[in-house]
Amino acid sequence: MSPNQQALAFIGSRKLLYLSTSSKAGELETSVAPFVSYGGDFYIYVSELSQHTKNLLAQEKNTPVSALLCADEKETEQLFACERMRLQLNVEEVERSSACYQDVIQQFEQTFGDVVQMLTNLPDFHLFKLRIVNGQYVRGFGQAFRFEGHPENGMQHIGPNS
Repeated sequence: MSPNQQALAFIGSRKLLYLSTSSKAGELETSVAPFVSYGGDFYIYVSELSQHTKNLLAQEKNTPVSALLCADEKETEQLFACERMRLQLNVEEVERSSACYQDVIQQFEQTFGDVVQMLTNLPDFHLFKLRIVNGQYVRGFGQAFRFEGHPENGMQHIGPNS
């Protein structure tokens, strides 16, 4: 399997996105949110009661956030070589009235079940689209790759002289 295929399979195997946002005061906030991948982008459905949602709502358009996908510790033989993907993402809110909103909410329901229907009735929940700007995928020792845009567009091996 090529590194691109491995990266896509890794994304498909994850359900939680570790997200770092910045407050207006410049304080970093790292949190976790369930996500779905749809049309090549990531989507999170989060509450205004969360600090990361407040940060996302307050940030200026095209201000990137950082995110991490990480393999389960229990399934990782060597933690120093843990499979992971670091991402820089542009964020935009998806309006409830858009067709995209309905499609993505259906994807959330398929992935996470009935709880999503309950959450859609709560006015403090917001859907955000996170588009990949660039990233780095680490499969293991000596298997690190960087990419621009989506990993399926091609990745470059990172070596000692990169």
